[in-house]
Amino acid sequence: MVFSIDMRRIKRQSYRIIRQDDLSDVCAGLMLGIMAIFFLEFRYSVALIVGCSMQTIVLPVCRKKFAYPRVGYVKFPGRADKKSLIVWDIAVPLIVVGLIICAGIWVRPLLPLCLGAFLAGLSLAGARITGYVRDYIFVGLFLASGLVGLILALLGYDPFVVTAYQLWGLSGILIPVGLIQLIRFLRKYPKSIKEAKNDNV
Repeated sequence: MVFSIDMRRIKRQSYRIIRQDDLSDVCAGLMLGIMAIFFLEFRYSVALIVGCSMQTIVLPVCRKKFAYPRVGYVKFPGRADKKSLIVWDIAVPLIVVGLIICAGIWVRPLLPLCLGAFLAGLSLAGARITGYVRDYIFVGLFLASGLVGLILALLGYDPFVVTAYQLWGLSGILIPVGLIQLIRFLRKYPKSIKEAKNDNV
């Protein structure tokens, strides 16, 4: 007898379980908060690298310590390895710098909107996998922040300063929401799988 396995459904369920920890939102908030420093002072370009490391280095380390021992971990073929993740530490900052240069050359007021749309696009990719309502809310939040930033820029405020406060505002939302969800996750899974098995023996 031949059984067909819906790998897409399995991947989605696996991602949804891991996503419960909401560490990704906490790290995303830290990333945006750190990257905002660059928009206020271009000399601190290292803030882009440090910010991106929140997602590519800090997030995996935290999940290995807090999430995986409690809910398990499944590695699917084609999953991004450490080398490809490190590349993001270079690729994403370059994309942001390119965005800044393009906005600075042509239409500076569009910078907050472009960045908001960029973040919304990244968030939408994850939302389509999890199907969580809050992930779609974040997509709308990113777009709304871009529109508000555009309005402020058109009113005469410095687009780079507006973008910095835009990122800090988003950070101020993502981190508390993520921490609340993380606390709920730790209460739901107070012990690791190994500890739970030992208690049942």
